[in-house]
Amino acid sequence: MKEQEVFHIIREKIIEIQQLKLKVVRVGINGVEGTGKTVFCEKFTKYLNENGQRAIQITIDGFHNPKVIRYKQGRNSAIGYYEDAYNEKAFVDYVLISSQKERPFYVAQIHNLETDEQVIPIKKELTNQHILLTDGAYLFKKNYKEHWDIKIYLQTDFTTALKRGIQRDFDLLGGLEATKYKYDNRYHKASKIYIEENRPTEIADIIIDNTDFENLLLLKR
Repeated sequence: MKEQEVFHIIREKIIEIQQLKLKVVRVGINGVEGTGKTVFCEKFTKYLNENGQRAIQITIDGFHNPKVIRYKQGRNSAIGYYEDAYNEKAFVDYVLISSQKERPFYVAQIHNLETDEQVIPIKKELTNQHILLTDGAYLFKKNYKEHWDIKIYLQTDFTTALKRGIQRDFDLLGGLEATKYKYDNRYHKASKIYIEENRPTEIADIIIDNTDFENLLLLKR
């Protein structure tokens, strides 16, 4: 199935929800590291805006915890990454709950990942016609899952995800071996903990096999 066809199906679901709840619609795009979540989210956000909607992509990277918290269980700890990487409460409060208020708003960032500095939260106003989209590896955890209006899971095998992760993070993480080590021992190991604890494919509203970017497979809709 072509990307545009998948986008059309999801857009129709969003419109149905908008007509029912008359509030900001919150879309969570989940999958293991290297699945292609960010690219999918960027393209889908653009598609919505080009087809009459008011869509905003909010990266969860703006809600990282500072290093003193992120690495308290070790720089390569999988359980540390799963439990401590993000300020989950702040994201829920400043995005998922605040967007549903009588005067809806969101905050895009509370932390600068590059400088490891806290950022003063800046409220950005929304209308009830807005759609908020976020991609992330752990978005269906207990703290988040009840707040999403649509939960999308991008499915890819770990071998493919690792190849994509290495291509993306090769320079950032210090070359082939260092990147592979990080994925095997921190990121993907954490994802396996997440999958075991949260069963994301069981609670997702939509499941898409994203292994082949040119031929998406809609497994659940």
